[in-house]
Amino acid sequence: MAPSTTQRLLLGSYLLGSLWLLSAAGAAMAQGDPQAKGPMLHIAQSNEKVEMIVNTSRIIKLDKVIKQVHVNAQDVLVPTYLSPNQVQIWAKKAGVTQVNLWDDGGQLYTIDVVVIGDARELTALLETEFPNATIKIRPLAEGVFVSGSVDRPQDVDLIKGLAQQYYPKVMTNITVGGVQQVLLHLKIYEVSRTKLRSLGFDFSLEPSGGFLASGVSGLLSAATSGVASGANPTMAFRIVDGGSSFFGLLEALRRDDLIKLMSEPTLVTYSGRPAYFKVGGKIPYPVSQGFGAVQVQWEDYGTKVDFVPIVLGNGQIRLEVRPDVSEIDDTRSPFQGIPAFKNNVVDTGVEIGAGQTLAIAGLVQRKIEAQKRAVPFVGELPYIGAMFSSKREQCNEIETLVLVTPELVDPMNHNEVPPCLPGMRTTSPSDWDLYLKGFLEVPNPCPPCNGPQCTQPFSGQQGGQPTLPPGAGPQSLRPIPQGANAVGTRSAERPVTAASYTTRGTVGAVPNPASSGRYNPSSPSPQPSSPGAGTKGGDMPGFLGPVGYDVAE
Repeated sequence: MAPSTTQRLLLGSYLLGSLWLLSAAGAAMAQGDPQAKGPMLHIAQSNEKVEMIVNTSRIIKLDKVIKQVHVNAQDVLVPTYLSPNQVQIWAKKAGVTQVNLWDDGGQLYTIDVVVIGDARELTALLETEFPNATIKIRPLAEGVFVSGSVDRPQDVDLIKGLAQQYYPKVMTNITVGGVQQVLLHLKIYEVSRTKLRSLGFDFSLEPSGGFLASGVSGLLSAATSGVASGANPTMAFRIVDGGSSFFGLLEALRRDDLIKLMSEPTLVTYSGRPAYFKVGGKIPYPVSQGFGAVQVQWEDYGTKVDFVPIVLGNGQIRLEVRPDVSEIDDTRSPFQGIPAFKNNVVDTGVEIGAGQTLAIAGLVQRKIEAQKRAVPFVGELPYIGAMFSSKREQCNEIETLVLVTPELVDPMNHNEVPPCLPGMRTTSPSDWDLYLKGFLEVPNPCPPCNGPQCTQPFSGQQGGQPTLPPGAGPQSLRPIPQGANAVGTRSAERPVTAASYTTRGTVGAVPNPASSGRYNPSSPSPQPSSPGAGTKGGDMPGFLGPVGYDVAE
């Protein structure tokens, strides 16, 4: 007879339940559960060790009849006779104790028992909520010890909070995996444009027996009998006719100011640790203390960056960043000797992926100031009123942008460090180059340092002259004419010396074989494609005046 639908369902449920029990038992045995080996403990040696969980029991079995059982700490473990050769022990509370058994022949069997707290519920909860974490729970007498690793820093507080729901005291030793060092690139750009237009006219007429003066523009500071003077006029003139004189001051000015500021500080720290970076200085200013006493105080200026990175995992970084850029502004100083400062400050927090760039602050500001001063009635007249009035207009435009780019970084290996660091591509000139040619720096070639031919950078000075890389010599070099900066013209009349040349490439750098023929000790010195190819000495940052080095031929 064919089984009914109900019977098939019951059979399927039974099979699924059996499979689930088998998988659970296998997982428990794989995780080292003290109960995974089953409740029966067969004693075959005189010394055994057993680990149990609170409120669980084990059955101890001997091959002989058990005559006597003794438990050292009965408040931890409770024994119960089941048969002549079997004894059940029940874990009452966490602790350590010892069970002694004697058989009918007087043989002693000792079992060391460690009873730990029941943390299976907490372990199952953490495995469900944090599947990517590796957490181990170790119950203690009055608390729990949680250890392992997670991939996100915020998981540490969550795990500790869940453990506190089960145990009053929680101790943790949880580490966060992955790279935790953060490199912060901060770029601050500011452009300020100011346009000024002003027009004013002051005059002083001094006929015989009197005078007439107009100082509405502020150019005429004094006008008395026979004397007239002004401050910062654009043009001044005076006409004398017998005993009369006419003195005029004109301010007709158009001025454009441009200020560009670019600051790019870079700072490295590890996750969760505040970092601080400052480049600038302090400026002194006097402060009156009364009774003629003066105290000198100091004010900071420059570029300052404070930031705290927190690596969240999956490449996300939380940043608390506060850039501060201040500079001295002489145009706003209220008193002589008292400095004024221009300050740009941003204080914010963002969450951004490693390697991504975010504009955390920006400003577009346009300010227009206009002023007109005139003599009543007369200054309102068209054309004629220009002699009795002063006009001034100032327009100021400011654009500010702050960009931030965090990166996860690791230290470099020794073979990854560049062979030439800032300042190593140039060196001090010889007396001949300094006194007679006016060179403040001369090139110091640096070879690549990333292969088996890796060598130390050239010292740049041997016998008072810069050294040349192997393969380059005076026979393959051509000089620059005396006093010339460009490389388009050459002269054969100038003596050929090693101090007047370099190989192909930028002045102060060694040629690159991958691009422009950078010097490689294992390859011959490259040749330029044309006699006119080369670079300017004036293009080298830090050089003043003609460099006097040309491309090798």
